[in-house]
Amino acid sequence: MQISAPRGTADILPDISYKWSYVEEVARKIATTFCYDEIRTPIFEHTELFIRGIGTSTDIVRKEMYVFADKKDRSLTLRPEGTATVMRAVLQHKLYAKNFNRLFYIGPFFRYERPQAGRFRQFHQFGLEALGLSNPAIDAEIMHSTCSFFNALGIDNLSIGLNSLGCIECRPDYRKSLIDFLSAKKDELCEDCRERLAVNPLRVLDCKNKQCKEVVAQSPIMLDFLCSGCNEHFSRVQHYISTFSLPFKINPRIVRGLDYYTGTVFEVVSDLLGAQDALCGGGRYDLLAEEIGGKIIPAVGVAMGLERTINIMDKYNCSFGKKRTPKVYIISLDDSCDDMVASLLCRLRDNSIAADRDYSSRSLKAQMKEASLSEAEYAFIIGQDEVSSGMVKVKRMSDSYQEDVNIESVIDFISR
Repeated sequence: MQISAPRGTADILPDISYKWSYVEEVARKIATTFCYDEIRTPIFEHTELFIRGIGTSTDIVRKEMYVFADKKDRSLTLRPEGTATVMRAVLQHKLYAKNFNRLFYIGPFFRYERPQAGRFRQFHQFGLEALGLSNPAIDAEIMHSTCSFFNALGIDNLSIGLNSLGCIECRPDYRKSLIDFLSAKKDELCEDCRERLAVNPLRVLDCKNKQCKEVVAQSPIMLDFLCSGCNEHFSRVQHYISTFSLPFKINPRIVRGLDYYTGTVFEVVSDLLGAQDALCGGGRYDLLAEEIGGKIIPAVGVAMGLERTINIMDKYNCSFGKKRTPKVYIISLDDSCDDMVASLLCRLRDNSIAADRDYSSRSLKAQMKEASLSEAEYAFIIGQDEVSSGMVKVKRMSDSYQEDVNIESVIDFISR
């Protein structure tokens, strides 16, 4: 029986891998433009990190994590998200001594979900994390960098959905009001939400069940319960977003799916996408460091799914740049020319000129067809006459212009 890839995973084959490379290059360019440094964390972590960091009431911890025991029976988990792993690294390596860190990551993550279009059990994210400052300008900067990323990819018509989840001072009053409201509607909630109501009622606000969403639409909103400090922070975030000329709209129903969020939460949306208009989301998580055993470190971040981003780019015919192709394809008319072909191929590559050749001793016609399929800019044709004269027949593929070039000058010719 032939072995295939596990359900919920996908091979990124050569005909689309160039798209991934392009999106990742844009991500790195945007990150470095905003002065973010790359961090690479392990694929798996101690399970306790996610239980304490993400929250036991979240669907991720309750249903979706890939948990396994190692040979010493320690519980490990394939990372389901990036923020907790980044914060663990910041604490472990005392990066907080710098006071402020801008970090970004690109990589695979894992959740046991029902596979569907654009959603996999192994998926990939680009994330930005700004750690060490509670300044609301940093919240707005994260949103600015996120919009810049999508705009650079050709995804526009963007706006920001904005909300605040308050802090440990103002959230208890909201929690009580929400529990009172939802308790009166308990029979209208799904089984999961009835369970969430007893453990963490804010998770009910994130339920995708249609009936639960109808109930939640009438529920109290956190914005009516914000303390003066949270109100001031939220107002300043809006001020900075306006300064950056980013369109936004207050959406009190945004809560995000993770327990570590406090204060600012947001989604970047595009009206090109219809009902499922959210491209990504993020927010502030000032208490996460303390939850996983460290000192309090104010922080804000965002994560963008690469599968969804690439699907959207495909749907709206966004450019992925030029697919990497050889600049030169060398055609050999005779096996006796092989030494010259091999030497020239080596010289081209040593001079950072992408080059390929035929290895199958096919006919001139077949090799020219292969050169055309490779989308090379030039074909170098070498036969006995070229070996004898030290010249190379250079053919420009775009218009079939052809001339003989001295082999010693061919690198300069191509470079021009």
